[in-house]
Amino acid sequence: MATYANTVREEARLEELANCVEERGVEILGVQEHRRVHTDQPILYHKVGGCSFITSSAWRNDAQAATGGVGLMVSPRARRALRRVQQHTDRILVTDFEGNPVTTVMSVYSPTNAAPVEDVEKFYDELRTAIHHVPAHNFLVILGDFNARLGPEDAPFTYHNNTNHNGEYLSALLTEHELLAANTLFRKRMGKRWTFQDRASGMLPQLDYILAQDREIVAHHLFGNGSSLASLEHGPDKSPQG
Repeated sequence: MATYANTVREEARLEELANCVEERGVEILGVQEHRRVHTDQPILYHKVGGCSFITSSAWRNDAQAATGGVGLMVSPRARRALRRVQQHTDRILVTDFEGNPVTTVMSVYSPTNAAPVEDVEKFYDELRTAIHHVPAHNFLVILGDFNARLGPEDAPFTYHNNTNHNGEYLSALLTEHELLAANTLFRKRMGKRWTFQDRASGMLPQLDYILAQDREIVAHHLFGNGSSLASLEHGPDKSPQG
Protein backbone atom coordinates (compact mmCIF):
# COMPACT_ATOMS: atom_id res chain seq x y z
CA MET A 1 0.00 0.00 0.00
CA ALA A 2 1.02 3.59 -0.53
CA THR A 3 -0.47 7.07 -0.49
CA TYR A 4 -0.32 10.00 -2.90
CA ALA A 5 -1.67 13.52 -2.48
CA ASN A 6 -1.87 15.74 -5.54
CA THR A 7 -4.30 16.71 -8.27
CA VAL A 8 -4.99 14.14 -10.97
CA ARG A 9 -7.81 16.13 -12.53
CA GLU A 10 -6.24 15.88 -15.99
CA GLU A 11 -6.52 12.46 -17.58
CA ALA A 12 -2.86 12.44 -18.62
CA ARG A 13 -1.74 12.92 -15.01
CA LEU A 14 -4.05 10.14 -13.86
CA GLU A 15 -2.67 7.80 -16.50
CA GLU A 16 0.88 8.66 -15.47
CA LEU A 17 0.09 7.82 -11.86
CA ALA A 18 -1.56 4.54 -12.89
CA ASN A 19 1.54 3.58 -14.90
CA CYS A 20 3.73 4.20 -11.86
CA VAL A 21 1.41 2.13 -9.64
CA GLU A 22 1.55 -0.77 -12.08
CA GLU A 23 5.33 -0.56 -12.55
CA ARG A 24 5.95 -0.49 -8.80
CA GLY A 25 3.49 -3.27 -7.99
CA VAL A 26 1.39 -1.18 -5.60
CA GLU A 27 -1.90 -2.97 -4.90
CA ILE A 28 -3.75 -0.13 -3.13
CA LEU A 29 -2.88 3.56 -3.46
CA GLY A 30 -4.68 6.18 -1.39
CA VAL A 31 -5.16 9.39 -3.37
CA GLN A 32 -6.02 12.70 -1.72
CA GLU A 33 -6.83 16.10 -3.24
CA HIS A 34 -7.54 14.62 -6.67
CA ARG A 35 -9.83 17.61 -7.49
CA ARG A 36 -12.23 15.60 -9.65
CA VAL A 37 -15.78 16.87 -9.16
CA HIS A 38 -18.69 14.44 -9.68
CA THR A 39 -21.30 15.57 -7.16
CA ASP A 40 -24.04 13.76 -9.10
CA GLN A 41 -22.39 10.43 -8.24
CA PRO A 42 -21.36 9.80 -4.61
CA ILE A 43 -18.82 7.15 -5.68
CA LEU A 44 -17.26 6.98 -9.14
CA TYR A 45 -15.42 3.96 -10.60
CA HIS A 46 -12.98 4.82 -13.36
CA LYS A 47 -10.80 2.37 -15.32
CA VAL A 48 -7.25 3.65 -15.90
CA GLY A 49 -4.97 1.23 -17.72
CA GLY A 50 -4.92 -1.94 -15.66
CA CYS A 51 -6.02 -0.10 -12.50
CA SER A 52 -9.35 1.04 -11.13
CA PHE A 53 -9.68 4.55 -9.67
CA ILE A 54 -12.46 4.80 -7.06
CA THR A 55 -13.32 8.29 -5.85
CA SER A 56 -15.71 10.37 -3.83
CA SER A 57 -16.22 13.81 -5.30
CA ALA A 58 -14.08 16.86 -4.75
CA TRP A 59 -15.93 20.08 -3.89
CA ARG A 60 -15.78 23.69 -5.02
CA ASN A 61 -14.51 26.54 -2.86
CA ASP A 62 -15.90 30.08 -2.76
CA ALA A 63 -14.05 30.88 -5.99
CA GLN A 64 -15.62 27.79 -7.61
CA ALA A 65 -12.23 26.09 -7.92
CA ALA A 66 -12.17 22.30 -7.49
CA THR A 67 -10.75 21.38 -4.09
CA GLY A 68 -10.08 18.17 -2.17
CA GLY A 69 -11.44 14.79 -3.08
CA VAL A 70 -10.30 11.38 -1.83
CA GLY A 71 -10.07 7.99 -3.47
CA LEU A 72 -8.17 4.77 -4.04
CA MET A 73 -6.34 3.44 -7.07
CA VAL A 74 -6.37 -0.35 -6.93
CA SER A 75 -4.81 -3.20 -8.88
CA PRO A 76 -7.00 -5.85 -10.58
CA ARG A 77 -6.37 -8.24 -7.68
CA ALA A 78 -7.38 -5.62 -5.10
CA ARG A 79 -10.44 -4.71 -7.19
CA ARG A 80 -11.60 -8.32 -7.10
CA ALA A 81 -11.19 -8.37 -3.32
CA LEU A 82 -13.11 -5.12 -2.81
CA ARG A 83 -16.33 -5.73 -0.93
CA ARG A 84 -17.47 -2.31 0.32
CA VAL A 85 -16.98 1.38 -0.50
CA GLN A 86 -18.51 4.08 1.69
CA GLN A 87 -18.21 7.85 1.63
CA HIS A 88 -18.08 8.61 5.34
CA THR A 89 -17.62 12.35 4.67
CA ASP A 90 -16.22 14.49 1.84
CA ARG A 91 -12.79 13.98 3.43
CA ILE A 92 -13.03 10.31 4.46
CA LEU A 93 -13.54 7.30 2.18
CA VAL A 94 -13.88 3.86 3.80
CA THR A 95 -13.36 0.54 1.98
CA ASP A 96 -13.22 -3.14 2.95
CA PHE A 97 -11.21 -5.84 1.17
CA GLU A 98 -11.71 -9.59 1.50
CA GLY A 99 -9.06 -11.44 3.46
CA ASN A 100 -8.27 -13.13 6.73
CA PRO A 101 -8.68 -10.77 8.43
CA VAL A 102 -10.74 -8.34 6.38
CA THR A 103 -8.67 -5.24 5.58
CA THR A 104 -10.35 -1.86 6.07
CA VAL A 105 -8.61 0.92 4.14
CA MET A 106 -9.47 4.60 4.58
CA SER A 107 -8.32 7.42 2.34
CA VAL A 108 -8.48 10.72 4.23
CA TYR A 109 -7.67 14.38 3.65
CA SER A 110 -7.24 16.74 6.60
CA PRO A 111 -7.73 20.51 6.58
CA THR A 112 -4.44 22.39 6.40
CA ASN A 113 -2.46 23.57 9.41
CA ALA A 114 -3.75 27.10 8.73
CA ALA A 115 -7.43 26.06 8.67
CA PRO A 116 -9.78 27.15 11.46
CA VAL A 117 -9.45 24.99 14.57
CA GLU A 118 -13.10 23.98 14.37
CA ASP A 119 -12.55 22.52 10.88
CA VAL A 120 -9.61 20.41 12.05
CA GLU A 121 -11.47 19.24 15.15
CA LYS A 122 -14.50 18.33 13.03
CA PHE A 123 -12.30 16.25 10.73
CA TYR A 124 -10.73 14.34 13.63
CA ASP A 125 -14.11 13.80 15.31
CA GLU A 126 -15.44 12.33 12.06
CA LEU A 127 -12.32 10.19 11.64
CA ARG A 128 -12.69 8.86 15.19
CA THR A 129 -16.28 7.93 14.40
CA ALA A 130 -15.18 6.09 11.25
CA ILE A 131 -12.51 4.19 13.21
CA HIS A 132 -15.01 3.33 15.94
CA HIS A 133 -17.21 1.55 13.38
CA VAL A 134 -14.41 -0.71 12.11
CA PRO A 135 -14.81 -4.24 13.55
CA ALA A 136 -12.11 -5.04 16.08
CA HIS A 137 -10.89 -8.08 14.13
CA ASN A 138 -10.30 -6.11 10.89
CA PHE A 139 -6.83 -4.95 9.86
CA LEU A 140 -7.11 -1.16 9.66
CA VAL A 141 -4.98 1.06 7.41
CA ILE A 142 -5.50 4.82 7.03
CA LEU A 143 -3.83 6.37 3.99
CA GLY A 144 -3.88 10.10 4.47
CA ASP A 145 -2.81 13.60 3.64
CA PHE A 146 -2.91 14.85 7.24
CA ASN A 147 -1.23 18.18 6.49
CA ALA A 148 0.66 17.47 9.71
CA ARG A 149 4.28 17.50 10.77
CA LEU A 150 5.42 14.97 13.35
CA GLY A 151 8.64 15.42 15.31
CA PRO A 152 10.81 12.74 16.97
CA GLU A 153 8.83 13.07 20.20
CA ASP A 154 5.80 11.58 18.40
CA ALA A 155 7.28 9.16 15.82
CA PRO A 156 10.60 7.30 15.39
CA PHE A 157 12.06 8.49 12.05
CA THR A 158 10.59 11.82 10.98
CA TYR A 159 11.62 14.52 8.55
CA HIS A 160 10.93 17.31 11.03
CA ASN A 161 12.39 18.22 14.40
CA ASN A 162 9.11 19.44 15.86
CA THR A 163 5.41 18.59 15.78
CA ASN A 164 3.10 21.33 14.48
CA HIS A 165 -0.50 22.10 15.45
CA ASN A 166 -2.06 19.57 13.08
CA GLY A 167 0.59 17.10 14.20
CA GLU A 168 -0.65 17.40 17.77
CA TYR A 169 -4.10 16.28 16.65
CA LEU A 170 -2.56 13.42 14.67
CA SER A 171 -0.37 12.37 17.60
CA ALA A 172 -3.40 12.31 19.90
CA LEU A 173 -5.24 10.08 17.41
CA LEU A 174 -2.28 7.68 17.24
CA THR A 175 -2.21 7.37 21.02
CA GLU A 176 -5.96 7.07 21.46
CA HIS A 177 -6.37 4.27 18.91
CA GLU A 178 -2.94 2.63 19.33
CA LEU A 179 -2.01 3.40 15.74
CA LEU A 180 1.44 3.63 14.18
CA ALA A 181 2.56 6.23 11.68
CA ALA A 182 3.92 3.37 9.62
CA ASN A 183 6.02 5.35 7.13
CA THR A 184 8.02 6.75 10.06
CA LEU A 185 8.97 3.30 11.40
CA PHE A 186 11.81 2.76 8.93
CA ARG A 187 15.23 4.38 8.98
CA LYS A 188 15.23 6.01 5.55
CA ARG A 189 17.56 8.73 4.30
CA MET A 190 16.09 12.21 4.73
CA GLY A 191 15.49 12.62 1.00
CA LYS A 192 13.02 9.72 1.14
CA ARG A 193 10.96 11.13 4.03
CA TRP A 194 9.44 14.33 2.65
CA THR A 195 6.09 14.10 0.85
CA PHE A 196 5.40 17.65 -0.36
CA GLN A 197 7.33 20.32 -2.25
CA ASP A 198 6.02 23.85 -1.89
CA ARG A 199 5.98 25.57 -5.29
CA ALA A 200 6.79 29.01 -3.89
CA SER A 201 9.40 28.30 -1.22
CA GLY A 202 10.80 24.96 -2.33
CA MET A 203 10.28 23.58 1.19
CA LEU A 204 9.95 19.80 1.52
CA PRO A 205 7.72 18.91 4.47
CA GLN A 206 6.42 15.47 5.44
CA LEU A 207 2.64 15.79 5.56
CA ASP A 208 1.31 12.39 4.45
CA TYR A 209 1.17 9.29 6.62
CA ILE A 210 0.08 5.67 6.58
CA LEU A 211 -1.51 4.67 9.89
CA ALA A 212 -1.85 1.05 10.97
CA GLN A 213 -2.22 -0.97 14.17
CA ASP A 214 0.19 -3.88 13.89
CA ARG A 215 3.92 -3.35 13.26
CA GLU A 216 4.54 -6.90 11.99
CA ILE A 217 1.67 -6.77 9.48
CA VAL A 218 2.77 -3.29 8.40
CA ALA A 219 6.06 -4.63 7.09
CA HIS A 220 4.19 -6.99 4.75
CA HIS A 221 1.61 -4.49 3.49
CA LEU A 222 3.58 -1.31 2.90
CA PHE A 223 5.28 -0.76 -0.43
CA GLY A 224 9.05 -0.91 -0.01
CA ASN A 225 8.95 -0.92 3.80
CA GLY A 226 7.60 2.58 3.79
CA SER A 227 9.98 4.10 1.24
CA SER A 228 8.89 7.06 -0.85
CA LEU A 229 8.09 6.72 -4.53
CA ALA A 230 9.84 10.05 -4.98
CA SER A 231 11.24 9.02 -8.34
CA LEU A 232 7.83 9.54 -9.93
CA GLU A 233 7.98 12.74 -11.95
CA HIS A 234 4.32 13.60 -11.42
CA GLY A 235 4.33 17.33 -10.90
CA PRO A 236 6.27 19.32 -8.28
CA ASP A 237 3.82 19.16 -5.41
CA LYS A 238 3.77 15.74 -3.81
CA SER A 239 5.55 12.44 -4.03
CA PRO A 240 3.76 9.11 -3.44
CA GLN A 241 4.54 7.77 0.01
CA GLY A 242 4.36 4.10 0.84
